[in-house]
Amino acid sequence: MKCVRCLKDNAAKVAEAPDGSKAWEVYVCGGCNFVWRSTEEPEVIDPEKRDPWFQMAGVDVENIPVFSPVPPLRK
Repeated sequence: MKCVRCLKDNAAKVAEAPDGSKAWEVYVCGGCNFVWRSTEEPEVIDPEKRDPWFQMAGVDVENIPVFSPVPPLRK
């Protein structure tokens, strides 16, 4: 499945309405880690309607610098 943010074929459905109604589904991209619901507004899940600044198509996710590293857990 194609990710709505990075446009790569890395997305998969990870959850759906527990009653089987398909009222909502949750998807996650294994490439850019974007998570979205099927019930999001079009400005979130439609690349044609979203602000281009938010789009990750063509971005090398592996080489994005980490600005706020998570500190190690205290023991």
